[in-house]
Amino acid sequence: MEKLLALWRGLRPQHLQTQTILMVSLVLLLALGLWGGWGGYQQQRSNLAHMESESRALARHIALASGNLILSDRLDELEGLVIAFAEHRNVRLVHVFSAQGQLLAEIHQEPGRPAHAKFESHQKLLPLPQDGQDLSQISADGMRFDAWSPVKAGAKTVGWVQVNSDLAELQAQRHLIWRNALLAVALVIGLSALLLSRLMRPTMTLFEEAGRFAATLIDGEGQTQLEVKGPLEFQKLQKSLNEASVLLQQHLLVLQDSIQTQQQHEAQLAAQNAQLGAIFTLSPDGLLTFDEGGRVQFANQAFLSLSQLSSEQVLGQTDTQLQTLLLEQAAESEQPFPGLDACFGPTKQVLTLRGDKPRVLSFSGRQSDSTAVKRVLYVCDVTQAHNLDRMKSEFLSLAAHELRTPLTSIYGFVELMVGREIPEAKRQNMLTRIHRQCKLMINILNELLDLARIEARGNSDFKFGMLDLAQVVDEFLADFKPPEGRERPVVEGANVPTQVCIDPQKMQQILLNTLSNAYKYSPEGGPVTLRFVRATKQISEDETVQAQTFCGLEIRDQGIGLSAEHLARMGERFFRADTSGHIPGTGLNVSIVKELMELMGGRLQVESELGQGTCVTLWFKC
Repeated sequence: MEKLLALWRGLRPQHLQTQTILMVSLVLLLALGLWGGWGGYQQQRSNLAHMESESRALARHIALASGNLILSDRLDELEGLVIAFAEHRNVRLVHVFSAQGQLLAEIHQEPGRPAHAKFESHQKLLPLPQDGQDLSQISADGMRFDAWSPVKAGAKTVGWVQVNSDLAELQAQRHLIWRNALLAVALVIGLSALLLSRLMRPTMTLFEEAGRFAATLIDGEGQTQLEVKGPLEFQKLQKSLNEASVLLQQHLLVLQDSIQTQQQHEAQLAAQNAQLGAIFTLSPDGLLTFDEGGRVQFANQAFLSLSQLSSEQVLGQTDTQLQTLLLEQAAESEQPFPGLDACFGPTKQVLTLRGDKPRVLSFSGRQSDSTAVKRVLYVCDVTQAHNLDRMKSEFLSLAAHELRTPLTSIYGFVELMVGREIPEAKRQNMLTRIHRQCKLMINILNELLDLARIEARGNSDFKFGMLDLAQVVDEFLADFKPPEGRERPVVEGANVPTQVCIDPQKMQQILLNTLSNAYKYSPEGGPVTLRFVRATKQISEDETVQAQTFCGLEIRDQGIGLSAEHLARMGERFFRADTSGHIPGTGLNVSIVKELMELMGGRLQVESELGQGTCVTLWFKC
């Protein structure tokens, strides 16, 4: 039954009229089907009982009439007797057997033909009923009926009579009954559907009018009165719908105003959320918020990038757990990190994280009275400022040390000259030393000013142009004066015209500093050679690898050279390979050359071996 209900729900039509007609039709079909089936069943039982009675009576009559014929062995008369009885319309076969099962007579009757005898053999024995009583049964295929009756001679059974009746006529009658019943059901259902359709037409019209009325109310453009005619129930429905129409119109106006106000508030809130989201997402500073329980409820992408943590590691953690995660990545420091609670005080706290490039983070926090966000933590990357402070301190320390050396000498000589009588020759020697130390201080200050200008302005005051590098070198060498007693630089190879983008004035300064170092750090003499070189390297740009040609000027000396340790420190400010003090210099020449080369898009390459001289190559893009 549940499956039938499920099937009905799946196939149920959408319209009420169709549903009603289909439901009534199903009820009529079920009722008439039960009625027709029951009637057909009763009719079949009656016809079967009638045939059974006739077959038994016929078998009994043949048995009563054939007793003496079987005893006297008059088989021909027995066949005639059986043929006379076998003229019944439903009888198809009559057998007469002896008590031992021998076939004594066999009569066949086929539709449209008279009964006739068919005898095969008196010797054939067939099985017979055992109880000596009348017996009837229907065959397994249901197409024939067998009736058995014993032939009695007194109390003795001398034979048996079998009457076989055809049930095909009964089957035909049953089919006819079912066909007539189905025709009657179809006729009744059709008439009922037509009648229901006519009876429900006013009701469906009312429903359609009410549906259109409700649709216009939903659109907000409907009429306020519904006019229908019909029974009292329809009038009540009309009144209820009209009252609902008036109320709906009133509520609709209020609802429209509320919706408009709500939409404005939502638009404002969405705009504010979008602005805050963009600020939090694009901000380079990290931002964390904590709830009332002290757990992290929000962390922007900047904080995750700065701390190298994932959102799964951070969100939901308490401040103590988050502090543990940060300290696991902290580098050793002279001032240990005091903890996140200290970040919500008046001063900022600093934490240095380990890595190839250590990162210095500044933490500061604010408390809130809101229940949604209790505390807010701000995290800033102050690595660059920290490095600048460190470099500034180191620079000032080195500059003070370099300036103090000549100042100490000057002060000592002046103090001697003021406090004592010094011979003229010795006094002249002291003045010469003072002059040399003053000149060294002026050089240091000038080079410091050069570095300061480079750091402050970058290449903003450079005047770039496409120039021939060989021509620029020739012009410089024409005015260059080597130290007294030294040979001029030697240019090896052909000066192939090479166009590079450089500032000629800055290039002159680069050449002067580089050649000055080449002569200074080869005090034993030896040639200083210049050679133009080219090289092609694979450069990766925008995920593509391209071949780039570089042009360079190689400056080689035969001087004292550099150890591997000193070579690694080339370019550091105030670094000097000669610590004996016999070679004058400030230790800033290479730093200035390196800065100027990088600002012009070039690169400084230094190769050297201790005692074998140094080779400096100035590379530019061709």
